Amino acid sequence: MKSFTYLKGLLSVLGVVLMAATSQSQTATISPQNASIITNTSQSFEIVTTGFGNTNQDRTFTYTISGPGATIPATPASYHCSNGCNTESHSFQFPIAGVYNVSVTVTRNSNPAVTATVSTTLNVVGANIWVANNEGTQISGYTVSNGARVAGPATIFTPNFPNAVNNYNRTAALGRNASPSPTNGHFYWLGTSSGNSQNNGLVEVFASTATGTNRTKIGQLDLNGGSGSELGFVRLGMGPEGTGWILAGDGNTLYLARFMSNGVNPVTITIEDAAVSLVGGAVSTFQNGDICISGNNSLYALANDGNGVTQVFIGQPAGANTTLTKKWDLVDEDNDPFTGSVNGVAFDLFGSLYLTTSTGLFYVDQATVNGPAGTVECSLVFSQDGLQDLASNVFPTQSTLPVDLISFTGTYNDGKTTLNWQTENEIRFSHYEVERKNASSGTSFVAIGSKNATGSTGIAQYQHVDDISAISDEVIYYRLRMVDLDGRAKYSKVIMVRKETKSITGIRVSPNPVIKGEVTTVRFQSATSTTIRMRVVDMAGRMVSEQQNRVNEGVNSIPVNNLERLQPGMYIIQLQNGSELSAVKLSIVR
Repeated sequence: MKSFTYLKGLLSVLGVVLMAATSQSQTATISPQNASIITNTSQSFEIVTTGFGNTNQDRTFTYTISGPGATIPATPASYHCSNGCNTESHSFQFPIAGVYNVSVTVTRNSNPAVTATVSTTLNVVGANIWVANNEGTQISGYTVSNGARVAGPATIFTPNFPNAVNNYNRTAALGRNASPSPTNGHFYWLGTSSGNSQNNGLVEVFASTATGTNRTKIGQLDLNGGSGSELGFVRLGMGPEGTGWILAGDGNTLYLARFMSNGVNPVTITIEDAAVSLVGGAVSTFQNGDICISGNNSLYALANDGNGVTQVFIGQPAGANTTLTKKWDLVDEDNDPFTGSVNGVAFDLFGSLYLTTSTGLFYVDQATVNGPAGTVECSLVFSQDGLQDLASNVFPTQSTLPVDLISFTGTYNDGKTTLNWQTENEIRFSHYEVERKNASSGTSFVAIGSKNATGSTGIAQYQHVDDISAISDEVIYYRLRMVDLDGRAKYSKVIMVRKETKSITGIRVSPNPVIKGEVTTVRFQSATSTTIRMRVVDMAGRMVSEQQNRVNEGVNSIPVNNLERLQPGMYIIQLQNGSELSAVKLSIVR
């Protein structure tokens, strides 16, 4: 009888153990979480499972991916593991921009069948700036916004040099135009070599479609005629009407040439100026650098001597009387000379500049450019070796202003935009015209108001209120047209005003910069009580810290955790509330 009782108790214990083993919860994780990629590139997802039992049990991974304008794949894609597996990964290509939901259901097919479902979102965006990377042997796209990298690089094509006279193995001169449309424009590039080959003054131009197809040579020109001198500096920039500009130098003379682009068809290249004049600088500085063209056809020439001198010159093409005037000396975030091999420059939509060096992508904020002449700061966007030339397909109106514009800002509230600007030295100045651009009004700016100048030689302040309650667009652009008494007009920077629809607004970080080891706080306004995730991401896109906080409706202040572990440098703080993502820069200093 005792033996029977013992056996019964043992079986009971074993039953509990077996029940515990078979009732283990099944979970799955997916990575990456909330990533951003560029259109027409692939993203790989990795699924890791736990609690699904032995690896010899069959299981199925079913992907369902949906987004605006496309479902990828067209039907849910299932991948079967006949011998079982705890991890699985697959890649999918995303040709259309938008936010996609990626959901994966894992099913164990053995008896009893068990499942787990996991999901993430993927932000697919179009490239808006292009770079010759990998030492000029690849053309890749980035997506950038307000001095931050959103996605990229994504390789588009490898430039080659069909029917070339010279021996090229890479490019360090890249251009991108907006014809026939910003999306379907063309690439243009020049050849160079990592060896000791000579060009003897001959410049050859190559072209392709926006996807890198139909690569062909479209023209050539001997820029320095019979001299045969080696052109150590040869750079290319595309203008708003499709004009290609070539700036070249041999250390003693700067040459400017031009051609009118025609897709991948042959062009005629002509000399604009065989000896460009410089004011405030020397031709010898043009050892590295690049050019880009503004919306009013001003040439912005970046010059770097490789020894710590980096400058930006500005001028209008004027035939044999073309003059480039030094506008700024470039400095780094410590106000030291911007050093290294500086190779590329390109505009963004708002008139700010991006630069490439052999070690990374940098940003020059348009707001700092409108300050006093002298120096402007370059801040690191993304570290990457082997970057060469840079190009974009936007051409903002950007030039020296007729008055000293100290500031120009816009804020949105309750259906109205309030524009404020501050100036000084209104000498021989007439008036300001306020201009607006939004999608529903077309691609051009339209005048919406005017302010007569006070004529002050000191500081003057102006304000204009624009009722945009009837406009459905979420993003509105503004600029000032500033008119002298003699009728000459110049434009301010373009500013963007967003009809705020986010639940998290008014994000501020204080102190910023913060000293390493000390505490900084993120302050913001929340439309509702919710739970947010706060991440700290370095400039290479790696998440270095994450925390979750419950916030209340109204103003919230949250200390950023674990900053003492981070090295001095630039970081991005991301606030995520569901699918809504906001970001702000943070600088840590010694």
